[in-house]
Amino acid sequence: MNQEALLIEWAKAGNISAFEELISLYEKKIYNFCYRMTNNREDAEDLAQEVFIKVYRNLDGFKGDSKFSTWIYRIAYNTCVDKHRRKKKIQFFSLDSGNDENVGTMQLVSGNPLPEDEVIQKERYKKIQACIASLKPKYKTVIILRDIQNYSYEEIAEILQLPLGTVKSHISRARAALSDALKRTLGEG
Repeated sequence: MNQEALLIEWAKAGNISAFEELISLYEKKIYNFCYRMTNNREDAEDLAQEVFIKVYRNLDGFKGDSKFSTWIYRIAYNTCVDKHRRKKKIQFFSLDSGNDENVGTMQLVSGNPLPEDEVIQKERYKKIQACIASLKPKYKTVIILRDIQNYSYEEIAEILQLPLGTVKSHISRARAALSDALKRTLGEG
């Protein structure tokens, strides 16, 4: 039995330390997922906290039929979608590095870019974020899971509880829509 499986069993048995350790394995990933879905730090913090409360309350319901990560991402996805339904206005994710200390910044290839180049890069980055934000929520979600968090098609299908073919179709359509939006916005088309 691996460490995660042991932590799950101990947490189910009421060991709070095991639950805390289990959560620490996913804390940053779930926060970053929520941040990318909302593009708002406070909302992401609230949503991540809500996700972990749901995980705690429903841990006994985790039977191990899927990976724990798949189960927890499904809870995060549903929590974000519920927030969207309640809010009816949503801004979706950033292409940040995934480190909440660097939210809103970007990594530049050159160690010493010219100030003009840095301004151009930041403007381009903002335009890319805006294009991603313009996608339908179902497309934003698959872009986040596949292209940013590197989940396999099969894992995404399990997280979203969709057929594999539907996931592939969503990803294809999302990439096409993003490409079109980028061409219009960046004037490359």
